[in-house]
Amino acid sequence: MSMLHTVDDHSLTDEDTDLFELLCQRRGWSDQYLKEIESTEHDELLDLAEMVEALHDARTTGKKITIAPDFDMDGISSGVLGYAGLSELGFDVELHLPDYRRGHDLAPEDIAEIHAKWPDTRVLLTCDGGVNSHRGIAAARALGWMTLVTDHHEELAPGSTADITVDPCRIDETYARTGICGAHVLHQVIGAYARVHRPEKLWEIHLLRLFAGLGTVSDVMPVLYENRQLVRDAISIARLLRVAAPKTIPNSWGGFDADPDAIDVEQSILMQLLRTEPHHPVFLRAFEGFAIVLKAFAQIGKIRDVDDLDEGFFGFYLAPAMNSPRRTGASLEPCFAVFTAAGADVKLKAAHQVIESNELRKQLVIEHMEELTTGDQPLAPWVYFSDAYPGMYGLLANRMMELNGHPVVVVNRPAGPGDFVSGSGRAPGWFDIITSLEPQAGLSAIGHQQACGVRVAKAEKLGDLVAVLQEATQVALLAVSTDGSNGDLVLGPDADCDAGLEDLQPLFELVRRTEGLKPFGHGFTAPVVEIAIEPLGLRVDRIGSESQHLRLVTRSGLSCLWWNVAEEKFDMLRGFVQRASRTELGTLRFTATLQLNTFRGDTRVQAVINEQITTAA
Repeated sequence: MSMLHTVDDHSLTDEDTDLFELLCQRRGWSDQYLKEIESTEHDELLDLAEMVEALHDARTTGKKITIAPDFDMDGISSGVLGYAGLSELGFDVELHLPDYRRGHDLAPEDIAEIHAKWPDTRVLLTCDGGVNSHRGIAAARALGWMTLVTDHHEELAPGSTADITVDPCRIDETYARTGICGAHVLHQVIGAYARVHRPEKLWEIHLLRLFAGLGTVSDVMPVLYENRQLVRDAISIARLLRVAAPKTIPNSWGGFDADPDAIDVEQSILMQLLRTEPHHPVFLRAFEGFAIVLKAFAQIGKIRDVDDLDEGFFGFYLAPAMNSPRRTGASLEPCFAVFTAAGADVKLKAAHQVIESNELRKQLVIEHMEELTTGDQPLAPWVYFSDAYPGMYGLLANRMMELNGHPVVVVNRPAGPGDFVSGSGRAPGWFDIITSLEPQAGLSAIGHQQACGVRVAKAEKLGDLVAVLQEATQVALLAVSTDGSNGDLVLGPDADCDAGLEDLQPLFELVRRTEGLKPFGHGFTAPVVEIAIEPLGLRVDRIGSESQHLRLVTRSGLSCLWWNVAEEKFDMLRGFVQRASRTELGTLRFTATLQLNTFRGDTRVQAVINEQITTAA
């Protein structure tokens, strides 16, 4: 008899609650802590009121505002949010398309492009950037423009030269929890404007939390305090824009399969609501565009159910796709067009261009990772040289950091000792790259402490970079505990396991209660379990359209999915299971996340494997 259960199965027992309580104990998730992180209270950002009044002057005097965003997902979110929000509030506003080849700083070339395209611009509003863009701000001020900066990056001495700067990481800022994204900073500004000058538009501005929450997840901000409700709101609004694919395709069973091509985004709940009142076209296009993005992802099979639309979709599908053009050298225009173009067909085409760029990005990561792991790397495992497009450096550094377990910097390969070298650094949460490099002559970093651009004045100082990373890591590790298992809980038949896998009801209840703590993300990560599986009786199948995935099913019926490893792992696992039928072998160990999966009304626990830890001989 199967030990898998539906939601209605069984009443709770003390044993059922043990795993959740043990998880909370090990994570330090006391009732008080879980209550505290739900607080949405926060201070008012410095000079926010001043920026609101500067914007009001621009609106009442008819001055044109041009928004200059950054080019990553947070920048795109910020730009769309600002363009849609200010348009809806009655501003004369334009949106500048950034050029990622110039780097994250606003450049004089950006100002020249804005001036050429919109010569009547009188106010420059930056978002997700600008706090340290002294040359760009100077160029704008030279034209007589008022310069308004909204940003969330660390302000470096001597400080911003803009007329007004709103940034939680300003040198003189006292904002308690600085880990908010650029889109959220701009949303606070626009929200404050609506409260003071256009309170009848507060509902519309609230809907723009969709983009602020997307920026929060994509820029890997801590999912704590005000960010938690922001992400929840974004997911809820996104779900109001989703339309289930109608079942119109006949199948061999005599029924009908879903046809994502037939999705009509105008049938979404939110679009129907928005169409009942007059709104600015730019405002409507932003939400229509998001609904079309969801349709595009449904067409490629990434969204099949409303539950697929969560913080994981934001972080693992949408953000990487929108970030892919700068990784591959492709045009950034489709990333903005999908939210700003006038026609639905144009938006859908743009969405698929973004998705195609992301597929190329995946392939390039594989190729360049081969270069990093097998090529000539004299400064490994701390600094790696790459011939990849510069936009790939951050992705590659992150992959190498995950492999090595310590900070890593990926840079271009210099031709001589006097060459300037630049790249990207990534570090675990316990290491601050910017702080570590700040005292070192010729070494600098800008961005976030664990994800930043790294600059080396001369290639001959790369050895100094290695030394700093190595020494600072040794110091930082003294405060980091590395003892214990690879998961929060250990499940299986072995002596060190917290619970077995024969009865899956306690796991069902663990996952049900854990999912009540969503959203998960940076600073509040989803629980990971270590699973010990007996090979005897284990079923191993290849699944997926190209048989690229594995599904392991234990004797008790626990289904364990392992993505994109079939080519590498299938024969090894099948051989191990066959040997177990003849010889007593130890368990297979994996780290995994547990989730609930509903199929035809039946909800079951399943595991998604992250990695294999050990295989007993």
